[in-house]
This record gives sequence, structure tokens and C-alpha cells, in this order.
Amino acid sequence: MSSKNILIKYLLILAGVILIVIILSYLLFEQKYQNKIYPGISLGNIDLGDLTKIEAKNLLNQKINQLNQNGIIFVYNKNNTALNAQNNQWRMTSVMPIIHSFDNDLAYQIIFFDVQQAVESAYSNSRDNDFWLNLRNKIETLIYKKQISIMHTIDEQEIKKILYENHKEFEMLAQDAELTASYSNQHKKIVFNVEHEKLGQFIDYPKALKEFKINLSKLNFSSIQLNVKTDYPKISKNDCLNIESKAQKIISSAPLVLMYKEKKWSISTEQIAQWLILKKNETNINVEINKIDITNFLEQKIIPQVNKDPIDARFKMKDGRVVEFQASQDGLELDVKKTLYYIQHDFTINQKSNIQLTVNKIESDFSTENVNNIGIKEIIGTGHSNFAWSPSNRRHNIKTGADAIHGLLIKPDEEFSLVKTLGDINAEAGYLPELVIKGNKTIPEYGGGLCQIGTTIFRSAIGSGLPITARRNHSYRVSYYEPAGFDATIYSPQPDVRFINDTNNFILIQARIDKDDLYFDFWGIKDGRIIEKTDPLVYNITKPGPTKIIETTDLPAGKKKCTERAHNGADAYFNYKVTYPDGAVKEEKFYSHYIPWQEVCLVGVEEKKQ
Repeated sequence: MSSKNILIKYLLILAGVILIVIILSYLLFEQKYQNKIYPGISLGNIDLGDLTKIEAKNLLNQKINQLNQNGIIFVYNKNNTALNAQNNQWRMTSVMPIIHSFDNDLAYQIIFFDVQQAVESAYSNSRDNDFWLNLRNKIETLIYKKQISIMHTIDEQEIKKILYENHKEFEMLAQDAELTASYSNQHKKIVFNVEHEKLGQFIDYPKALKEFKINLSKLNFSSIQLNVKTDYPKISKNDCLNIESKAQKIISSAPLVLMYKEKKWSISTEQIAQWLILKKNETNINVEINKIDITNFLEQKIIPQVNKDPIDARFKMKDGRVVEFQASQDGLELDVKKTLYYIQHDFTINQKSNIQLTVNKIESDFSTENVNNIGIKEIIGTGHSNFAWSPSNRRHNIKTGADAIHGLLIKPDEEFSLVKTLGDINAEAGYLPELVIKGNKTIPEYGGGLCQIGTTIFRSAIGSGLPITARRNHSYRVSYYEPAGFDATIYSPQPDVRFINDTNNFILIQARIDKDDLYFDFWGIKDGRIIEKTDPLVYNITKPGPTKIIETTDLPAGKKKCTERAHNGADAYFNYKVTYPDGAVKEEKFYSHYIPWQEVCLVGVEEKKQ
């Protein structure tokens, strides 16, 4: 055999050995990472490589718990901005993912992370394609590394509200040129003048929130800078030529008389003059009545005398039959939009002094005439919860909420919304307030105790075998709603408790309060469906962090006020199965994640001079 052939033979053997080594190495690599995330995969600065799904989930939850305990700092630092350039004003505001409260029902999350999605994304990397594409992805990940992001949702409106409440003193919106009216003794009439416009400034919240969202996707909890922008007026005095004569023409038709049936409301010339404002359109500046002023007048003077809420027929059970206790009644509602149009068009433009109000009829959803057709004869499900040790305000709100639902009828195929049913949660509706902590301020809010309603109505719907379309567990475990995993929180407008009446019959809700126990009985007609649910399984118990201290000027210096005690974090789930008479089966697993809930204490400090 020639030396050349020998060389080829040895090269082939070497190539074969190398190939075998590569194959064995690959097989060993795959065996090692059979249940682990491949190396080179990170989320932000968190290396997820070599971790199992459970290890990765625990690591990400630990990182998120740091945010839950410390929040994210938004820094306002104004140097030489448009207004008050001589001052150096600054403030740091900590936005917590959880709104802490002295009533646990008002505590809720405003930042949510989908940890499971992030873990699945990391684990499926280089596993969800064909062999060769997966192989290429693995090599590229090892060499160049791979960054994933975590899906999250935030309550943007709530975060804006917190930031605004803590920084509103640093903002001053631009002032347009303004039309003013005063009575001239010299001319014996109302005269108009145009005041000069003024520059303003505002904090660029959209930019800060955009950076905030990007950081959250990487679990980067660095502080966010709040920047100031100049606010320019839209109307200047130089644009307001011949404005005074336009205003005089409008008030020449006053007084303005609004009429509905035999009732009349007169608005004087002097009042109309004070309500006139400058309005810019595409081509010029006009004068019109301020919609806010006229709307306030309608709401204060006319709507209370005209509007009448519709009343749905409500019923209660007695001796096994339905007896009426509230008849239906159609309502009336002033059409504010049309009224504003007629005032602007007929009075301002056509100089018509008398305006006829448009009032619409609002029919009730369920009329008394249908009382004999609702077919209610038995309890199809009951929900129960206990509110022992609740303070007086909380007990008051629970009863008020229960009364708002008692006697309600749900039509077949109707989706019930608890938030919609309860309506406005305020003093006018009979509720009492509690304090919540936003930034470093305590702010009164209404609704403490209503999660007792949410949890109980959720349990009633489950007990009746109804499809649940919306439910969210509390941020942390609450003693009122044990067992864990079987609770539901509400906070207008979201989260909500919603379900569908798929029984083909009406459902009547009856509320009962027996000492410290709340019940909702769902009355209707049983259709033979079989309801099965497991007891909740609780796991992943996690200890909370140390007490968080927040300095505030809302308390006297040195005074300390704490929210309720700390709570362990945990996960829980229960299985829910409904078997229908036709044999159809619907199954659902309700998951709950409760974060470790540290105690939060406010400590009063003296206001810092800036």
C-alpha cells in the first residue's frame, strides 16, 4: 500500500474518531440538559443556563420579590428648567408593585410578571424546531448568548396617578390667552378683554413609562429619571382679532332659557359672559360657551330634577315561591350631548334664547310583568365566607355590597359582572373609606370589605357549576378568604368577577348575613349538571422580607403606623369540573400565586425644605 493510501486511511480513521467524539459529546450534552435550560440563555443579567424549570422559576421569583419589597424609584430633579430656573427642586418617589393598605381588600398589585412564560421561553429555546435548526440555535447561543424577556402587565393609569400625586406641585400647564368679562360703569355694559398667554411645564410621564416597561421586561429595577418639558399655549393674544365683538354678539341673546315640560331654568347675561371662552379651530379663533361650565350647570341644577334611574324588578323567595318586593320602573336621562349641541348651535350661532331639553327614556332590564315567567324554584348553588374580626367600617361595607346584589336577577346567557353590578363605590353609595399607601402618601379610598363580596360570589358561581369568565386571586393570603386558592379580588374597573348564566333559566341572587358569615344563594332550576371541585393544594411557601419603612409627611414626626402583619407567599390551585346532562364535560384548573407580603410601616417626618 502506498504511503498516500496509508495517509488517507489514517485521516479517515481520525475523522471517524472525531465524529464519534462529537456524537458522544452531543449525546452527553443532551443527556445533561434533558430537563434543564441550555447554557447561554439569560433574562437581563440573570443567567438561566443549567437550571431546571423549577430552579429558574424560583430564581426569577426571588428577583421579583426584591421589587415587591423595594419598588422602583422615579427621580425628579429639575435644574434650570423653563419655570423657577433659580430653584433646584428634586424628589424621589418609590412606586411599589403592590398598593399597600390598612384594609387588606384595598391592597392590590399594579405590576404583574408572567414567570411561567419566561421559564417556558427559556426552556423551549433550541427545542421547538427541527434537528438542524435547533443545532444551529444551540451553537449560536453558546457563542453569542441569548437574551429573553419576561412578559408583564402594569396598571399604567394607576402608576401615572401615583406619580402625578407626588409631583403635581412641579407642573404648571401653559395658559392660553384668556377671554375675561367685567361690568364697566363707564360704558354701562359688560366689556371683554383678552389676557396674554403664559408658558408652562409638565413632566414627561410617557417617556418615563416607556423606559419603565423596557426595564421591567429585563427585570431591571434601576431608577427612572423624570424629565421636564415646556408646555406651549395653543392660543395667543395676537391671534385674537375682533374677539370682543364676537363675544358681545353672543351675550346679546341672553338670558338663555332651558326648558323641559313645565320647568324652566334661566341663565343670566352676566353668567353667560363668565362662561365664554376662546376656542381654536383649523382656521381661526372663535368664542363659545365653555362645555365644562354648562355641563356643571346641567349636573347641579337640571339633572337632579330630571334624571331618574331605571329600577329593575327584584324578587325574593318566601315559602318556596317568588314574591315581588321591588317593582320595575323606567328611568329618564337628560341627553347632555344633544343639549350641549343645541346650546352651542342654536344659542351661540343662531341666537335662539329658548332651548328645549332632550330627555331620553331608559327602560328597565327586567320588568314586573315577567314575574310569573322566571321559573325559579330551588337553590342551585351557595357560596360562603367568614369575616370574623372585621372592624366596623369593613362590616358596614360588606352589608352595603350585599344589599346591592340581594334580589338581582340574571337572565339566561347573560354575563354577570360584579364590578358593574356594584356600580360606583363612594360615599354617595353608602360606603366608608380606608387609607391606602401610594408613593409616600396615604390616600383615602372606598371599597374595603368588597373582596368579601367578590370571594363569596365566586364561590357561589363555582358551587352552581357556572362558567367563570374573570377571576383573579388576592396579591397575598388573607385570613378572611381561606382556604387559599379559593378567593377572588375586585377593584373597579379591574380586576372583576364575571361568570355566565348558562342554565337556560333565570338566576336569582339572595344574600344572607348570619353574624360573621356571608352567604349568596343562587336560586333557579337545577338542570342535572354534576359539579366537582377539589380542595385547593397549597405549595411553594415563601417567607416575606423585613418590614419596609416609608417616610411620610402625612403623619406627625416620629409617629408610626403599620399595615397588617406580614404574610408568607405561596402557590395554590384547585380543579373544577362540570359534567352536563348531555355528557359534555368542561374542566378548568384555577391557579393562584400569592406573593410574600412584608409589613409596611409609615413613619412621620418633618417636611424637607427644597
